[in-house]
Amino acid sequence: MDNAIELLKSLKFTNAFWVLIAPLVLMGADVVTGYLSAVVKGNVKSSVMRSGLIKKFGEITVLCLGKMFEFALGLPEIVMTVISGYIILMELVSIMENLIKMGVPVPKFVQKALTKTVEEIQNEDPTKTKGKEE
Repeated sequence: MDNAIELLKSLKFTNAFWVLIAPLVLMGADVVTGYLSAVVKGNVKSSVMRSGLIKKFGEITVLCLGKMFEFALGLPEIVMTVISGYIILMELVSIMENLIKMGVPVPKFVQKALTKTVEEIQNEDPTKTKGKEE
């Protein structure tokens, strides 16, 4: 888990613009690849797309709230970097899954690395501290 957090902390965006734009671009790519993979498989369903778009709206809301609180409360830039980094990782995994469904070959090591990192972050217990056993 420490590796995943260190990865997110080590992200260095060139400016605040990219903290917001990079996840938004990847969200768009995820929607497009998701739709294309459904077309390839012949199972386009508006309810599935609607559900996906609602999740994207939620991610955009988290980005906006994070940026607002960063400005309003004077939070360090790392807060938005971690939020943005996590969304970027989730979108990359989803895009990768969509590409695989379309038949695009994705190297196994890329699949494992992205999936493992997201799983580590999702399974992290925020009440535990490093080196402390309960």
